[in-house]
Amino acid sequence: MQWPVGKHLMKNLNYILILFLILSSCSKLDKKKPLYELYSQDFKKLRVDNEIRIVDLDSVSNFSELRKKMGQLTCEGRLPGLRFKSNDTIYHLTGYADCPTSAEISCYFRRNLLFVRNDSLVIKFGKNKKKEPIGYLKTELNEIMSKTYTFQRNENKLKPALIHFYVDDKYPISTTKRALKEIVKQFTKINTENSSDYFKYNILFEGYDISNIPPPPPSSTPN
Repeated sequence: MQWPVGKHLMKNLNYILILFLILSSCSKLDKKKPLYELYSQDFKKLRVDNEIRIVDLDSVSNFSELRKKMGQLTCEGRLPGLRFKSNDTIYHLTGYADCPTSAEISCYFRRNLLFVRNDSLVIKFGKNKKKEPIGYLKTELNEIMSKTYTFQRNENKLKPALIHFYVDDKYPISTTKRALKEIVKQFTKINTENSSDYFKYNILFEGYDISNIPPPPPSSTPN
């Protein structure tokens, strides 16, 4: 007469065990993984020197709003430091934007030029203008590193890259994040495998699509 009761008790114990396992699994899922932080070459140094002011990309809705904030900091004599989160990584980098009230014209010589529009890399110009997905950046950087004239004279370092960056306002800020993420990742990989200043880069946040103006052909002569 006791068997039915024992069988019922065993069923209850099984249910309790299953419920415990489910709750335990949920508890493990709720635990957040620690975020990895990735820094561009000059971010840490400039932050220590108190030369930068942080702009969180999640605080803006599009590229124009971001560039406006960066330009205001430039007018104040500060360098914009950019921060954003993507998946399990927080990215930290620096960028440049002209002060809208300044008549100064920035000049950049002896640079390896790159052009990013939205989340694409512009690699040809004029009638043959061609764009590749931003993931093509790795291939383009390898191409640059394979040419002798892209290096600094008598040094095992490349001329710094200047990245002209522009995003149409019809795209959300996530498009800007996606492009910046790929830039930071690829240059970090190159400089980790070589030396920290092997291939420096700057990102110039433009107010218009400069890729519509073809750049001069690269010089085949040394500096």
